[in-house]
Amino acid sequence: MRGGFDMAGSVVRRLGDVPAAQHGCFTRAQASAAGIPDFDLTRSVGRGLIERVGHGVYRVAGAGDDPLAELRIASLRLDPERTPRQRAADPKVWVALQSAARVHGFGVFAGGPHTFVSRSRIQPGHGTSVRLRSRGLERGDWGLKDGFAVTSVGRTTADLMSDHVDGGHIGRFVSDALDAGAITMGQLCERLSADPDEIESLIMQSGHHASVGIDD
Repeated sequence: MRGGFDMAGSVVRRLGDVPAAQHGCFTRAQASAAGIPDFDLTRSVGRGLIERVGHGVYRVAGAGDDPLAELRIASLRLDPERTPRQRAADPKVWVALQSAARVHGFGVFAGGPHTFVSRSRIQPGHGTSVRLRSRGLERGDWGLKDGFAVTSVGRTTADLMSDHVDGGHIGRFVSDALDAGAITMGQLCERLSADPDEIESLIMQSGHHASVGIDD
């Protein structure tokens, strides 16, 4: 049995900092690039040292809780070959809409598909939606959070409105973002081409009240 643990340790060591940057996850393609054969992955899974969490996606056993695990797995399946650093430097896929709201931690969005924007056509897996945008996103419209390239709070709000998401849900997202200081009322008004009264009306649909003003 010791040989099995040594093998698993070797698998993790050869992957370098990839699993740590992905909440313990890695892809078959990333393992292959690190010189790890499928045989080693299969044996490690069989001995409970790593687990297969999706098609071509694995997770180191005992890696800890990840509240965004399902979204992370879906994201890795869309861009399985590149390293976390490569994806951060030049994203090809961005988390968007309700999925982006969940990454930001604002609002209450349960269920629905994992939604992404992509620069190229990708065949999504079950429960995943990919919106094509061949030019990608402007740098000011996205950021990095918890290992994801994700649409900014302002862009996420605009996308939710364009997608005709329920106003109460958008209002709660906006209210939480303003309260957290993730965006100012002025920035939000500029991004949405709206005035503060319109933003306040949106927030009121969620049963909340804006606690910041235009100058904040």
